[in-house]
Amino acid sequence: MTNNPKSWPKKGEQLFRSNIDWWHNACLNYCPDPYDMYALGYKRAGDFLAQHVMKTRRYQDVLVYPLVFLYRQYLELRLKELIKAGSLLIDKPQRFPKHHRIDRLWNQCRRILEEAYPEDCSEDFNAVEGYIKQFSEKDPISIAFRYPTDKKGKKSLPGVTHINLRSFSEIMDNLASLLEAASTGISYYLDLKWDMESSI
Repeated sequence: MTNNPKSWPKKGEQLFRSNIDWWHNACLNYCPDPYDMYALGYKRAGDFLAQHVMKTRRYQDVLVYPLVFLYRQYLELRLKELIKAGSLLIDKPQRFPKHHRIDRLWNQCRRILEEAYPEDCSEDFNAVEGYIKQFSEKDPISIAFRYPTDKKGKKSLPGVTHINLRSFSEIMDNLASLLEAASTGISYYLDLKWDMESSI
């Protein structure tokens, strides 16, 4: 191999460290519950990829896989965060879900949201359910956009020939708007609840 000291790995270099250019240092482990940070990170990364494709009109055939995976990971994490926080709000603590099936996560989350928000949101929730059902049909356990085949060697996305990334990201934005509003509301009411309980 041709020696290229600018691009080849260097023995002993540390990947996970801070450096003197502090403005590039990411801060971790300062939130008591990091689910929100993880979820927002995946969503923002998906947004950046979508914006890049729309701006350059390039690389969509390779960026589709990480882009859809990032949005799906956001969705899974946000649903889990809503289940965790929402069940505390309604005083029905539940076993934290450790699976990746977003259809089952949504079913659990929807029951909590319907109790946390007693006003009729069925039309909005039905729309969310429609998106999640479509996602679950294509990628039920978060494998299809990470690997070209499943564990049995079957093609991950049989029959799927096109995904419009602009349209996909816009729909995910709409979905995220509702989920973020629900998360913000639950966080606000949880703080009120804990303040009231601590003053008794």
